[in-house]
Amino acid sequence: MVSTATRYQIISTNMARTKTQIQNDPIVKRETDYYNATIKTIKTVDDFVKNDRVFKYAMKAYGLEDMAYAKAFMKKMLNEGVASPLSMANKMTNPLYKAFARAFDFVGKGAAATSAASATTETVQKYIQQTLETQEGRANQGVQLALYFKRKASSVTKPMEILADRALLKFMQTTFSIPEASSRADLDIQVRNLEKVLNVKDFQDPKKVDKLIQRFSAMWDMNNAAPETIAPVLSLFNQSTEQGVSVDLMMSIAKLRLGGW
Repeated sequence: MVSTATRYQIISTNMARTKTQIQNDPIVKRETDYYNATIKTIKTVDDFVKNDRVFKYAMKAYGLEDMAYAKAFMKKMLNEGVASPLSMANKMTNPLYKAFARAFDFVGKGAAATSAASATTETVQKYIQQTLETQEGRANQGVQLALYFKRKASSVTKPMEILADRALLKFMQTTFSIPEASSRADLDIQVRNLEKVLNVKDFQDPKKVDKLIQRFSAMWDMNNAAPETIAPVLSLFNQSTEQGVSVDLMMSIAKLRLGGW
């Protein structure tokens, strides 16, 4: 099986070609063509939500595919807009809702909302990226999380934004061996624990982001390795090591820890 780091590197190095392949996939192309041909004809929130095909495409593009069924909820959020700090979108802890409400800002832009770049070209680009990440996740969720972190890192400005995003939180928990049970602690404690192991300002540095992804990839493969990948020498001597950890993987993790991130 190809390691998480190797697969991530293959995709990153050939990102443009990979996205082109996805865009040309018959199913993706059909849905994108329909979206492009229809979105500008929609002028109200009601029409947007009623068009199931367009609505689901947009929801997937902004990472909200699992909430596509909650049409009443999304309709209320869109009708409140984003101008008021008390609007639903601005009060949601998950920033994806606010991004969606901004992209389809019927309250602020009226009928022109669906002609804006955020609702047209940007939505299509996001849909292609989401499709790429989802496809990779079917084979290796670690690759999906690495791609997601790479895409989101520069937009993170405080630890609370990590706690509000389940994918980012999973990335950090894996990278720094933070128990999932820690999520039950008070938010203040969770924030302090994150601040002990990372500085979100470093997320603005591509080199530090890439190094963090390297560490995550090694930890992910260590935690999710199949039993058959256990190094023969370790099996023979029944060493008390993590199941599925190869010598090469242990060495790569050791190097990452020694070099920091």
